[in-house]
Amino acid sequence: MRKRLILILLTLPFLVQCKQKLTVPEVQILGTRYSKIDQHISSVIGSQKKEHRVSLVYALEEVNVLEKISQDNKDYYKLSTVTGKEGYSLASNFAEGVLFVVKEGLSAFRKPTLTAGTKGKFDLGSICFVKEIQGEWANVDCLTATVRDGQVEDWFDVWIQTTDDRLSKDPLLGQTALLLRDGYKLINKANKLSGSTRDKLLLDARDKLMKANEKEDILQPTVMSVLVKYGMMDESPSAPIAPPVETQTPDNPPQ
Repeated sequence: MRKRLILILLTLPFLVQCKQKLTVPEVQILGTRYSKIDQHISSVIGSQKKEHRVSLVYALEEVNVLEKISQDNKDYYKLSTVTGKEGYSLASNFAEGVLFVVKEGLSAFRKPTLTAGTKGKFDLGSICFVKEIQGEWANVDCLTATVRDGQVEDWFDVWIQTTDDRLSKDPLLGQTALLLRDGYKLINKANKLSGSTRDKLLLDARDKLMKANEKEDILQPTVMSVLVKYGMMDESPSAPIAPPVETQTPDNPPQ
């Protein structure tokens, strides 16, 4: 009996210590994510109220995810912004990475294999949000994947090879790609209208595209081709620029 009592007394501190270790919460840092849209993070999970807004996070902005929380059948992130503000937002509003299409010929596959069918080839300036990684393949949602007859198309749940040299991770390309997308959309909207409303939209489109052009990055030739195509910039005789393949028409062939 005495031996049992001594054994219990000896093991009791160990059991208490283990219990204390199990109940201590640990910070679950999930790492860097990128915002897909302009959005407010909130001090209260799921709240859309203005008084709960903590900070505005812009599209493509980097955040640090501290925790993933499930509530009402939805997944939320507790995150920290680059300025140190903490709040909550839907997990689906963020991506694991962002890739930009900077060279022609990149295909969007329907499955992560070269033998799978493709959805088509990306236009330059496409913005691809990474949702999942499988080896050298990434499952992505892509903005401005292609432009057909002036209409911007976004492609969802397609696969690309992350090692392809036609892709870039350069975050400085983000604003250029977004401005190019805005320019396309304004031009498409203007072409459905007439009069002063159409003219104003075209001026707004030109302003967006000129801002993109001023960045002088790898997407500049693509931006200039759009400006030339829609008569917003005179084509330089010394450096003729053909519009992207997807936007060429019989009346506007490659140079």
